[in-house]
Amino acid sequence: MAKAVHLGAWFLLGCIASSFVAWLGALHPALFRVMWVIYIMSCAALCLALLTDDAVRQFLKLSEPDYYALLIAIAVSIVLGGVLSWLIGG
Repeated sequence: MAKAVHLGAWFLLGCIASSFVAWLGALHPALFRVMWVIYIMSCAALCLALLTDDAVRQFLKLSEPDYYALLIAIAVSIVLGGVLSWLIGG
């Protein structure tokens, strides 16, 4: 149970960070480009993590289901945070 709460807290932190970045991008036109750079770098890091999964997974000492669950959680938190900020009106 403690592991689920711990992972849920990290997931919520990712959602909060993503919505914060989206909110900053909506705040000022100059920060809009910075927001896209952050999202593009996050997407590139996720794609790189998918392409080099065997090496990264062994380095982090994670099992295969845990590693892919981590990648899915990161991708979903980025999407949810940005969409939530967009829906609120940012």
